[in-house]
Amino acid sequence: MVSARLTSPASEATAIGGMTKRYLLALGLVAVLSLTAYVSLRQTIATQEASAAIVNYSGKRRYTSHRAALFALKMAASEDTVTRNQARHEMLDSIALMESAHDGLITGNPLLRLPGNPSPAISLLYFSGDRPLDTLVRDYIDRVRAFGEAPGPIGGRDHPDVQWILDTATGELLTRLDQVVAAYQRESEGEIARIQTLETMVLAATLTVLAMEALFIFRPMVVRVRDERRKLVRAETYTRAILDNSYDAILTIERGGLVRSANRATTTMFGRQLDEIMGRAFVALVPGHDLPSDWSEPPQGLRSLKATRIDGKIMTIDAVFTMASVDNEVMVIATLRESTEQLQRYARDLERRNQELDQFAYVASHDLKAPLRAIVNLSQWIEEDAKDTLSPLVRDHLAMLRSRVRRLETLIDGIHRYATATRPDHVPETIDTSALVREIVEEHNPKERFTVTLPERMPTVIADRTRLWQVFSNLIANAVKHHHQEQGTMVIGVREIGDRYEFSVTDDGPGIAPEFHERIFVIFQTLTPKDVKDSLGLGLALVKKIVREEGGSITIDSSEGKGATFRFTWPKRPESRSEVARA
Repeated sequence: MVSARLTSPASEATAIGGMTKRYLLALGLVAVLSLTAYVSLRQTIATQEASAAIVNYSGKRRYTSHRAALFALKMAASEDTVTRNQARHEMLDSIALMESAHDGLITGNPLLRLPGNPSPAISLLYFSGDRPLDTLVRDYIDRVRAFGEAPGPIGGRDHPDVQWILDTATGELLTRLDQVVAAYQRESEGEIARIQTLETMVLAATLTVLAMEALFIFRPMVVRVRDERRKLVRAETYTRAILDNSYDAILTIERGGLVRSANRATTTMFGRQLDEIMGRAFVALVPGHDLPSDWSEPPQGLRSLKATRIDGKIMTIDAVFTMASVDNEVMVIATLRESTEQLQRYARDLERRNQELDQFAYVASHDLKAPLRAIVNLSQWIEEDAKDTLSPLVRDHLAMLRSRVRRLETLIDGIHRYATATRPDHVPETIDTSALVREIVEEHNPKERFTVTLPERMPTVIADRTRLWQVFSNLIANAVKHHHQEQGTMVIGVREIGDRYEFSVTDDGPGIAPEFHERIFVIFQTLTPKDVKDSLGLGLALVKKIVREEGGSITIDSSEGKGATFRFTWPKRPESRSEVARA
């Protein structure tokens, strides 16, 4: 079979939505971790660059202080003017580099990639003590610059400025600068260690999150995809099995009228191979019928179609067309069933029997009643003509004869009512059951012998008023007619059960023994002799027939001497005859 898979958009959207949310969550977590790792890497590079620049320029400051001292000594010891001037120039350049590095280390210099703002520990080295390092460095720079810019002869290496420069550069300044360089190195190593710890933590967090994603996101997603695929395969197999083993031919028709898919029953029905049906116009399978050309709107209701098998056999097909969405494409599903001769014969037999029943009801209600009326008239004429010679016993016999004839007329009327009780002769209408029951109570309880209690609220139903009236009327009339006392009570009840209402009629009469609960619903069956109480035994049988025809049921709850409760169900809306038959 070639068949299209029908999917449920709601369930498919739910499954895709759930997996999409999990996948987006996983991507979000990975993105956050990647961004964190990137920021950490950038911070590490920036820290290493800054640390390298700080260590480099703190060392360069130490180096240029020694270089300035050496050129100061060369300048003082040289007797050659050119050499002395070269030494002065080199000394001033060195002291300028030293000043630039010192200022950058303290206040910062973007060109030199020096951040400035030394830590509190290094700030103590620069600015604390009797003679802070910053003051010492700036005094050294000023003294060297003043020595190099002084005019005239220098006076040899014994010059006081030269001695101070040499002593300071190799003594206190060297020691203090070495302390700062060591402090910068320690801080740089500590910062690098801290960043490495942070990177380790980020790596551990990344691995943890990836493991959690694998366990709680990707693994459930894989399981979900596997389960959904298994369900899909099972659903396709299930659907294919149903379609392949269906007695009905099932086809899908495109909007252009071509057959998209068909099941095995289709090939059996038309006697054609599947490739002879697929892609063929549906109207070519059932020619000569008024069917749509574009199939944008399928034919409504049940259609009876004539078709010819490939072997020439003409068959009648019952067809139903419905719209469906197949793979997001609107298509028509055609369900075809061959009308068999047996079903047609059953239909003809049923129609004939209904006609016979109608004829019998007509004969019983008209032709049989005419002779009965003649018998009554003849008995009255006999009694009138021989009134002077008739004995009282004969008069009683004639009266009994007329009574039996009238009972027979009533019996014939009952048979007619029973036979035609469920004919759909009336159009359903909206009925206020409270008003209906009140009218029936007033009709059967004119002298208010009974105290009748109704619910505060009773429902409104859509039904055949005559049929519902017959049900309530017979139940209420029975309660009044068969009550064993002059005064009595009756309670009408109702409750909702799904798409139906359950009505009840309860009385405090003599009750009915359980062994008679089935008998009372049989036509013409009574619990008291007909001579004692005029009753045909038709009412409850009629009630049961009407209720069952409406798809409901009727039960009795009673025992002798304890009253009786009759309960019956009635649909809120009228059901079709096919639904009632299936029920």
